[in-house]
Amino acid sequence: MQVNFYIELLQREALLMPHTYDRMVERGISIDDLKELLESKSSTAVMQSNGRIRISNGKIVAILQLSFRGLYIVTVFREGKSRD
Repeated sequence: MQVNFYIELLQREALLMPHTYDRMVERGISIDDLKELLESKSSTAVMQSNGRIRISNGKIVAILQLSFRGLYIVTVFREGKSRD
Protein backbone atom coordinates (compact mmCIF):
# COMPACT_ATOMS: atom_id res chain seq x y z
CA MET A 1 0.00 0.00 0.00
CA GLN A 2 1.39 3.38 -0.99
CA VAL A 3 -0.54 6.53 -0.18
CA ASN A 4 0.32 10.13 -1.03
CA PHE A 5 -0.47 12.94 1.40
CA TYR A 6 -0.42 16.66 0.71
CA ILE A 7 1.55 18.51 3.40
CA GLU A 8 0.22 22.03 3.79
CA LEU A 9 3.27 23.30 5.70
CA LEU A 10 5.66 22.22 2.95
CA GLN A 11 3.26 22.58 0.02
CA ARG A 12 4.40 19.18 -1.25
CA GLU A 13 3.18 15.63 -1.44
CA ALA A 14 4.77 12.87 0.62
CA LEU A 15 4.62 9.11 0.16
CA LEU A 16 3.55 6.82 3.00
CA MET A 17 5.53 3.59 2.74
CA PRO A 18 4.05 0.17 3.65
CA HIS A 19 6.45 -0.29 6.60
CA THR A 20 5.47 3.10 8.00
CA TYR A 21 1.79 2.21 7.71
CA ASP A 22 2.40 -1.09 9.55
CA ARG A 23 4.08 0.81 12.40
CA MET A 24 1.15 3.26 12.54
CA VAL A 25 -1.26 0.35 12.97
CA GLU A 26 0.91 -1.06 15.78
CA ARG A 27 0.84 2.36 17.49
CA GLY A 28 -2.90 2.93 17.09
CA ILE A 29 -2.54 5.86 14.68
CA SER A 30 -5.07 6.04 11.85
CA ILE A 31 -4.73 7.37 8.31
CA ASP A 32 -7.18 10.12 9.34
CA ASP A 33 -4.92 11.07 12.28
CA LEU A 34 -1.94 11.34 9.93
CA LYS A 35 -3.95 13.24 7.32
CA GLU A 36 -5.09 15.74 9.97
CA LEU A 37 -1.49 16.24 11.14
CA LEU A 38 -0.06 16.74 7.66
CA GLU A 39 -2.83 18.92 6.25
CA SER A 40 -3.25 21.21 9.25
CA LYS A 41 -1.85 24.73 9.08
CA SER A 42 -1.52 24.65 12.88
CA SER A 43 1.06 21.82 12.83
CA THR A 44 4.73 22.79 13.13
CA ALA A 45 7.60 21.62 10.93
CA VAL A 46 11.24 21.64 12.08
CA MET A 47 14.35 20.62 10.14
CA GLN A 48 16.37 18.24 12.32
CA SER A 49 20.17 18.10 12.42
CA ASN A 50 20.07 14.79 10.49
CA GLY A 51 18.29 16.50 7.58
CA ARG A 52 14.91 14.97 8.28
CA ILE A 53 11.77 17.04 8.79
CA ARG A 54 9.77 16.64 12.01
CA ILE A 55 6.09 17.64 11.84
CA SER A 56 4.05 17.75 15.04
CA ASN A 57 0.64 18.89 16.22
CA GLY A 58 1.33 18.24 19.91
CA LYS A 59 -0.28 14.78 19.76
CA ILE A 60 1.30 13.01 16.80
CA VAL A 61 4.73 13.34 15.19
CA ALA A 62 5.69 12.43 11.62
CA ILE A 63 9.31 12.23 10.49
CA LEU A 64 9.90 12.87 6.78
CA GLN A 65 12.93 12.31 4.58
CA LEU A 66 13.61 14.28 1.41
CA SER A 67 15.41 12.34 -1.30
CA PHE A 68 16.12 12.84 -4.97
CA ARG A 69 12.99 10.81 -5.77
CA GLY A 70 10.62 12.70 -3.48
CA LEU A 71 9.46 13.13 0.09
CA TYR A 72 8.87 10.04 2.23
CA ILE A 73 7.11 9.58 5.57
CA VAL A 74 9.72 7.62 7.54
CA THR A 75 7.82 7.06 10.80
CA VAL A 76 4.83 8.27 12.77
CA PHE A 77 4.43 8.11 16.54
CA ARG A 78 2.56 9.69 19.42
CA GLU A 79 4.14 12.77 21.02
CA GLY A 80 6.03 11.83 24.19
CA LYS A 81 6.18 8.12 23.32
CA SER A 82 9.18 6.15 22.17
CA ARG A 83 9.32 5.26 18.47
CA ASP A 84 9.96 1.61 19.37
